[in-house]
Amino acid sequence: MQSTTQSSREAVRRKAVRRRRKNAMNAMYKAVVMMIFTVVFLAVLGAGAYAYHVLNSDEFYPGVTVDGLSLQGLKFEEGLKAVSDLRQPELDAMKLILRHEGHEWEYSYTDIGASFNIEDVVEEAYQVGRRGNIFERLRDIYEASRNGRHFTTTLTYDISLLEDELQAIAERINIEPVDAQIEFHPDSNPKFTFTKEVIGKGMLVEQAMADIKAKVDAKDFTPYEIPVQPLYPKYTLEEVKTWTSRIAVYSTKLSGTSQRIHNITLSSKSFDGLRLDPGEVFSLNEATGPRDKAHGYLDAPVIKEGKKLVDEPGGGNCQTSTTLYGAAIRADLEIVERWHHSWPSSYTEVGQDATVDYPNLDLKIRNNKDTPVFFNRYISNGRLYVEVYGKAPTDYDKIEVVSVILQRTEKPAEKVVQDNTLKPGEEIIEYESRPGIKVQTYRVYYKDGKEIKRVKEAYSNYPKIVGKKRVGPPKPPEEAVPEAQTPLGAQKPDGQPANDVGNGSAPSTENSTDAPSDEMSE
Repeated sequence: MQSTTQSSREAVRRKAVRRRRKNAMNAMYKAVVMMIFTVVFLAVLGAGAYAYHVLNSDEFYPGVTVDGLSLQGLKFEEGLKAVSDLRQPELDAMKLILRHEGHEWEYSYTDIGASFNIEDVVEEAYQVGRRGNIFERLRDIYEASRNGRHFTTTLTYDISLLEDELQAIAERINIEPVDAQIEFHPDSNPKFTFTKEVIGKGMLVEQAMADIKAKVDAKDFTPYEIPVQPLYPKYTLEEVKTWTSRIAVYSTKLSGTSQRIHNITLSSKSFDGLRLDPGEVFSLNEATGPRDKAHGYLDAPVIKEGKKLVDEPGGGNCQTSTTLYGAAIRADLEIVERWHHSWPSSYTEVGQDATVDYPNLDLKIRNNKDTPVFFNRYISNGRLYVEVYGKAPTDYDKIEVVSVILQRTEKPAEKVVQDNTLKPGEEIIEYESRPGIKVQTYRVYYKDGKEIKRVKEAYSNYPKIVGKKRVGPPKPPEEAVPEAQTPLGAQKPDGQPANDVGNGSAPSTENSTDAPSDEMSE
């Protein structure tokens, strides 16, 4: 019994011991677990605190550089200033010096808008470790510290910003070329005086722009000599001296009243000393203006109604226009406008006349040459002369003008009209009958004395004019006078008696007071 009791107690004791051991083990396990948890917790807490500190830093992270400059530990503004200070000397060195004949123009980097993109690059560098979630940021920071993150700024500039400046410099440098000058003095000897040409110069702006860009690209800031080119005038002294040859002359004989000659003298002054440049058109009407008494013109015969002569201011001016026309076509100038008279003029070949009537009919001449021509007019030995000076042609020596009559009608008889205001038997021709004539003129070119070509000049169609004769009433019959009553010595030059009238009718009388039929409708 006792032994059974002892065994039970031993079993209880052993069970208690196991329980105590188990409890101790559990307590120890819990302590270890608690200790591990505490350590882990503290580690995580420390790491979190560190991460928090790192992620919330306002400084550049380790390993970040811009243009080789480490920005670690610098705040954004400090990093920005550090990079700007690094690059500023390079900008300051960008000085452009342009030179020309002792003058200098200097420009800095600001004039070409030169700059580095520092702010953009520094901002990009500052974003290292600041994009993405926590883990991406931490990884970015770690990689930057391990491998580095390097950024580079870029220099930009715009040379075109200098274009206005270069244009302004060009305005100062440029010198326009000046042609050699020629002046015509028709009444002097020599007739021509000259001024030598001036060679100009022009700045090569486009070349300068390209050169300056190349120098800046190469970081070459040595002084630059501005390129210029000579500008040559169109006409040199040697050239204008070739414009002095007399290439044509034409003259007409002056006739008629002193008033008529006065008008010719006055109107021909309008082109005396005239310079007609290439392409320019001369108008006689524009040059003279109205040819009336208010402008100094006197009464002289002019053609009226295309058939008769009447005294009016300006009579005779068609001899001026005809003489000028004759010189112009012989100088091979272009005739823009020309009109023929109602009948041929006596002072020039048929078909070679030129009438004017202000402001309706004009004579216009264009200089169709490449060089100027000059006109000289003078009166000598009762003739009006017009000379044309210019560059002598090389393809021909002279021009002659020939008239070819294509058709000529018979001169019609005058229309007879009785006029009782006249004396019996009296006759007056109011205006003459004239034949109709069609004429073609030609410019005939000669070289070395031989005709080389012939060109049509003008066609003229002078209409047939039926004249008008006024006659008085029939003369009454006269009683015969006894021969003994004839006064002694009263004989006509042909031996006929002074009162012998032949068939009893009054003799026809020509209008001896009329001016020559060489006037115009003005």
